[in-house]
Amino acid sequence: MRSRTVIALGVSASIALSPVTATANPSAAVPVTVGQNGTSLHVGDVTVPVTAAVAAVAGIGVLIGGALTVAIQVLLAAGAEKNEEGVSSSDLPSAEYVSRFDFSATEHDPAIGGLSGMDQLEDGRYIAISDDKHEHGPIRAYIFTTQDHRRFAHEGEVRLTLPDGSDYTEFIDAEEIRQLPNGNLLWTTEGDAREGQVAPPQLIESTAAGREVRRINPPAYHFPDGHDTKGIHHNNGPEAMTLADGGTTALTINENALAQDGTSNDPKHSSVNRITEYNLANGNATHEYAVRANPGRGITSVLEAEDGSLYVLERGFYPELGKSGEVRGEIYRLTLSGADDVLGKDTLDGTEQLATKELVYDFANNPPQPDNVEALSWGPMLDDGRRTLHIAVDDNFSDTQSTLFHTVLVP
Repeated sequence: MRSRTVIALGVSASIALSPVTATANPSAAVPVTVGQNGTSLHVGDVTVPVTAAVAAVAGIGVLIGGALTVAIQVLLAAGAEKNEEGVSSSDLPSAEYVSRFDFSATEHDPAIGGLSGMDQLEDGRYIAISDDKHEHGPIRAYIFTTQDHRRFAHEGEVRLTLPDGSDYTEFIDAEEIRQLPNGNLLWTTEGDAREGQVAPPQLIESTAAGREVRRINPPAYHFPDGHDTKGIHHNNGPEAMTLADGGTTALTINENALAQDGTSNDPKHSSVNRITEYNLANGNATHEYAVRANPGRGITSVLEAEDGSLYVLERGFYPELGKSGEVRGEIYRLTLSGADDVLGKDTLDGTEQLATKELVYDFANNPPQPDNVEALSWGPMLDDGRRTLHIAVDDNFSDTQSTLFHTVLVP
């Protein structure tokens, strides 16, 4: 039996007169390069594994040259032929979709929703933070349990409060949450970029019981000016955050570009998003890089693996798809090696060497559409080296959406 995973890659490009590179036109050029070994395509900063036959077809398109517009639809069997031991013949184990669990169909508490960040706790339970902005309750996170790492049950709640135990009254847009080695919780708020209501994006550390311990500010050029000309765009701050270096470092990724860094992400334009590292001992930013998010996508979660590699989640909503719109989402492996450190650079000028990313999993391979995927959390490691990855869905407290948990096995 052949196990098939179909990946569709759509590229519209005006081909430059080069035997190895196709450059998109207009100005936001995205180079398309066929790997030297014929087994990959490099689309801008993204590496997509392909069969040699597909790469050859792409190469033929490149060699035609001129002003020809090429539309490439790559349909390939990424899950290669299995050997007798059931191991893929490809060099790396393949990502595999396992399950989709509709939590809303089993529990009907309308106050449980808005899951925007999720992490596995030391005791094996999971914590998921809600991005509810005081509309359905206080700032809070939920505790979930699972027996099979497919289905989840609600067990309790952690109320996130000020140091004195009182509820937040300021604007808080909670997005990602991780458990620190000391048992405390580290979470992000995107801040507020609206005129007259400006609040900075921040990392907040709270005790396991939810009381605030401290706040960490990003570099000053992340602070919004209220006019959408500097700092984060509204609702587009540090939505993604993970721990690194044994929990001594935090790494955030903004959902979108800073206002001064160039084009904001939309269905026709990619964005260059900042990746900021913090020393948690003193709260200082220590390094900063940038990565390109695909057009129509925002970066919503990042997670470090044991080997130090980073997995990022991108997703975007397309209202023209389906009956009432559909979400498209992908998981990438992110590489910071070789990327320029841009810490202290107020405005990116386009000359920076960006972080690279490799496609690991595309939700388009497993319909129906995944809905508003926002949170990544590790589950157990498998014997073949793959890791269980849980992806939580933010239902936006909408009657037409559900709180879902997807489970995927990733290399």
